[in-house]
Amino acid sequence: MDAKVRAKVNASTQDHIEVKEIMDDFVITQTGTVSLVIQTTAVNFDLLSEFEQDNKIYAFAGLLNSLNFHIQILIRTNRIDIGNYVDYLQGQLTRPMSDGLRRQLEIYTQFIQNLIVQNDVLDKKFYIIIPYNPVGVVKPSGILPKKDDKAKQEMSRKQKERLIEQAKIFLYPKRDHMLKQLSRMGLMGHQLTSNELMEIMYSIYNPEAE
Repeated sequence: MDAKVRAKVNASTQDHIEVKEIMDDFVITQTGTVSLVIQTTAVNFDLLSEFEQDNKIYAFAGLLNSLNFHIQILIRTNRIDIGNYVDYLQGQLTRPMSDGLRRQLEIYTQFIQNLIVQNDVLDKKFYIIIPYNPVGVVKPSGILPKKDDKAKQEMSRKQKERLIEQAKIFLYPKRDHMLKQLSRMGLMGHQLTSNELMEIMYSIYNPEAE
């Protein structure tokens, strides 16, 4: 493959990636939108009592009614490999322990092994995305920006820094409000750092690497 073909392939790939840059714990898209991402814990709703379920529903309704800005809720589900955990459990069986404890450990180890064989073990992560759309940003008609729209959105480093400062003024109060509302629901949340954002983006665009 010659240099021209490689350049064309790389440019084509870049055109289909909506994220332009991750900077100072924010995501900048190709169209100039800046977003922060909050990762939050979750609760198993089915295990709650009816009273606790009602409280969660009322708290979530209060969160939604308190919003005067846009949010996006993202749930990512990944298959996880717990083979190392099974090896760890089997290793524990070689340690000295009472017959009763050994029997319980054997039953539990067998349960985990059957779980792996019969079901996919899934890990769910929950995110809340809050966007900032500065005045004058070109908004494409589709999900992905057109080439001419992207050209208009090319920014210098100084322009990006100015955009981030504007985004902080707009987004930080909304982030703090969201974290406060989550705590009222008994959930914990935190804004993802640049490194955490890059790890997520890498896993999204390289699913086979997980």
